[in-house]
Amino acid sequence: MPHIHDLYDFTVSFYILHPNEKKLCLHFHRKLDTWNQLGGHIELDEDPMESLERELSEEAGLSPDDYTIATDRNYPELRGVKSYPAPFSVVIYNYGDSAHKHIDLPYVIKSKKSKLKPNEGESARIDWFNLEEIRNMHENKEIQDSTMDMCEWVFNKYV
Repeated sequence: MPHIHDLYDFTVSFYILHPNEKKLCLHFHRKLDTWNQLGGHIELDEDPMESLERELSEEAGLSPDDYTIATDRNYPELRGVKSYPAPFSVVIYNYGDSAHKHIDLPYVIKSKKSKLKPNEGESARIDWFNLEEIRNMHENKEIQDSTMDMCEWVFNKYV
């Protein structure tokens, strides 16, 4: 999806945990020329959870029955309103070399499937990586510093 606004767009992203191995899923972002977590824009007619579900389907081929959202927070059950698990952070970053920024809501996803199948037109380079492989990719400048920091945190907290 193209950018909606000139300066800021809201996005969701997700770090997908392998169901049986100590690995995370990353994809090669062809526009940014780097490996990073999957995700995308929150469209004008979506709330963040609708966007998360759509992007997980498009970019990984996962339906809501194929994963759970990792969270260690307790949330009140509120009557009469939508209430979703919160992202583990709110991250604002420049999109590439432009002045355009993304306000990202990242989640950790526990996949129940090891075979991921992106939709046609999505990233063709998608794979599972262990932490050592991710560190090597970072050393080779294939992963940005902030993505490396997030991957380290996810591995330390959830793997």
